[in-house]
Amino acid sequence: MVTFAAATALAVLRVSDPEPSRRLVPRPAPTSALYLSGDMLSRLDLESGDTRPIGRAPTNDVHASDVSPWVAYVASGTGARDEEDFLTEPVLRTINVDTGAANEIGPGFNPMWHPTDARLAYLRPIVERQCSGESCRGLFEVVVYEPDSEVSTVLTEPGRFNLLAWSGQRVLVANESDLSVTFSLGSQEDVERLDIEPSELWDASPNGRWLLRSDPNGATLIDLGNGEESAVKMDQSALADGAWSPDSKHIVAGGLNEARTKTRALLVDVPQGSVREITGELPGMLDVTWSPDARRFGFLSFVGGGNRTELNLCSVDDTECEVVGSPLRRAILLRLD
Repeated sequence: MVTFAAATALAVLRVSDPEPSRRLVPRPAPTSALYLSGDMLSRLDLESGDTRPIGRAPTNDVHASDVSPWVAYVASGTGARDEEDFLTEPVLRTINVDTGAANEIGPGFNPMWHPTDARLAYLRPIVERQCSGESCRGLFEVVVYEPDSEVSTVLTEPGRFNLLAWSGQRVLVANESDLSVTFSLGSQEDVERLDIEPSELWDASPNGRWLLRSDPNGATLIDLGNGEESAVKMDQSALADGAWSPDSKHIVAGGLNEARTKTRALLVDVPQGSVREITGELPGMLDVTWSPDARRFGFLSFVGGGNRTELNLCSVDDTECEVVGSPLRRAILLRLD
């Protein structure tokens, strides 16, 4: 058992190697799901439904890489646990849940992992954030960090940004100085303006070829290679949260009913834009996560009461999903291993 002196560090229960892995190993179909329930980080075996605790987290602001053992989390620089949502002094840390190797990146928040490699983008505050109620103001830099090498690359001058998505090797952001376009960042010297408002950008494909636009009139796929835009062949459902597959060939999204009280899991084929309905109506669809092999995906849906959810495991080749394990309480699905 590894225990860290800092009260805001994540304590890993089982460690096999004190050094982080420096090489990503291709993995077959997933055998477990990594999730956070309360402050406990655990793995759920997809065959047996059994759970195994890994460690305790000092915060619920936890984000896992889909393709490596690294997990990023944001904690208070003052050591407080009750102000996680709007921290004036956020500190970003990473930990390898297989080995226990840990890094403190420094001031930072909103970590966003690349969908196909072990890099994350985040916002680094330049001056202390001023938080009031449910909002914070300040100046930030957009930074990319590689936990294996501990190398950081700054992509912007200080400004007010929101991270939107990875698009291939580029990071898409909203810049509050101009919300009529989306900014695509390659480096401080390599900045492109995309003709899509940040509020309409649903996601970008991991290979950098496609954008998905979603607005009240429907959803369209934008080909960044030629600029062509084609409709996604769906009914009048509004798109809720979802995720692009790591091979960029599929999108899983929640389709809301007209009253926006129920949702269905929809599988979109790219670039055809055809849509398959994977589930009937569900009371909610949370934390859509793909396996690294791009063949299976999972999500949480509400069941019963008391903030209980269950894990739904689906395949791109099937028309039904299966429920794995027992209901989870206050859970966040982080990745399929």
